[in-house]
Amino acid sequence: MVLRGYVPTSEETLQTLAALRLQSLNSDFSTHAPFPRLEELFPPHVLHARLPAPRRRTPTKCRGARLRAGLLAGGLWGQALAKQRAERDQRLRGRLREEGASTMAAIVEKWKLLQGMGRPEAMAAYVALVREWPGFGSTLFDVDLRAVRRRRGGGGGQLWQRAALTPLSPQSPVGAGPQRLWLGIGAKAVSLYKPGEPEPLDSFCYGRISSFGASDSSTFRLSVEDRDLLFETSQV
Repeated sequence: MVLRGYVPTSEETLQTLAALRLQSLNSDFSTHAPFPRLEELFPPHVLHARLPAPRRRTPTKCRGARLRAGLLAGGLWGQALAKQRAERDQRLRGRLREEGASTMAAIVEKWKLLQGMGRPEAMAAYVALVREWPGFGSTLFDVDLRAVRRRRGGGGGQLWQRAALTPLSPQSPVGAGPQRLWLGIGAKAVSLYKPGEPEPLDSFCYGRISSFGASDSSTFRLSVEDRDLLFETSQV
């Protein structure tokens, strides 16, 4: 779960978790110890999130059919774009290597501080840190909340609302339009999280859930009190 990004926490804690894993695998730091790749210790998406977002170029309006025809015929515009993309990708790869090296160095420094800690202690400390997240122990699914439908007392229901979703609760409105969320199935409740956020948008104890089920291979419905929630996911 940690490497897949399903434990929202700080980068400092993620580095500590990586160091604890190294201690449990290799014991005390040694330059001769086998070293896993960084992506086996630290969530790759955290490094990618540090990279600058690609800038969207505003399409240039070229006046004159002769100029447009000349650029297209000669392929100059396409060649220039390809060169820009290659240069940008090379810069991003270089930046990613730098961020990876910096993160690995920080992990190693934390590993050195764990000298003398036994494997059981390192594993226990690792689990204790992960357990600090309130959603620990839940099974998480990536879902898109597509619609919410309010149900009338007679059993009938209004049409699914796709443009403007009904808030799940006054304290935690979900907002409008399809939303990517985590659906967490826990021992006591079902919770909805915004990806990467430690606190749930809303939680439903099982006593509030009247029914649930998959209507097809990619759609999941959850009925909570007076409303139905419709999700789409490849993990049905």
